[in-house]
Amino acid sequence: MTSLPTRHAIAGMIAAQALYMSTGAATAAAPTDVNPAPQIQNPYQQTASISDSSACAPQCIARFPAVPSGKRLVVTNVSAQMGPLADFVIEGNGVEYFIQKPYPAAEDLNTYATVYFEAGATPTARFFVQDASQHTSLIVTFTGYLIPPK
Repeated sequence: MTSLPTRHAIAGMIAAQALYMSTGAATAAAPTDVNPAPQIQNPYQQTASISDSSACAPQCIARFPAVPSGKRLVVTNVSAQMGPLADFVIEGNGVEYFIQKPYPAAEDLNTYATVYFEAGATPTARFFVQDASQHTSLIVTFTGYLIPPK
């Protein structure tokens, strides 16, 4: 047989659980109209390039198509070929998002990012080319998905 304090403790826990279960906290939340997988239903992948960095150094701008009306672009991955003496920043949404190379002499990169562009915005990648005599193809790909605007 259990002691009186133990029985009181068990009874208290049962009463607390019954009280919790009878309050509004136990009701289910209203369903929301959220697309559970926009990256599957509305994928985005675009590549922009500049054939010779010496033609636009010290700053070369690769332009992407404008975001379609009624959509918001979410870029989730960036890959680029840029040569060992270049860096770049993503622009076109009112802010600059610097992309860091994995190490200073890297000639290419592939990294995760989360950058948003509203409908009508024109995403760009601005490359900073340190050596104007270097003839390098600058190639950048944005991957992500399109969602309805908020």
